[in-house]
Amino acid sequence: NSDVMIGHDTGCITTLDKNQWIGQAEGKNYDLPVIADVQFAALVCGAHPYKIVQSHWHASSTEKLFEKLGIDWQAKKVEFEQYLKQVEAGNQENLYDPRRRITGGPGFQKQEQIT
Repeated sequence: NSDVMIGHDTGCITTLDKNQWIGQAEGKNYDLPVIADVQFAALVCGAHPYKIVQSHWHASSTEKLFEKLGIDWQAKKVEFEQYLKQVEAGNQENLYDPRRRITGGPGFQKQEQIT
């Protein structure tokens, strides 16, 4: 029995992930996490399983895999839910200075154009 199916093609990942529901409709439970290679690499490098890896978008369960990898998914889920409340309250997190945005947004400052 496999612990995970790792692929590189987003179409295949989505199809194999979502089609497990078809098996459930027929009484066949294929509880196999299907994730992308970059998601798996991020997980084993310590990335947040929800905030960065975005595993909550998958139809297949990933919790057993997280446990086998030593990831406390319950604590990470609580952290993620708290983060979402902060975002909902308008306290967004940026990976870069928001004043450098091209089109606008909070803190945007139009740059002087060179003619």
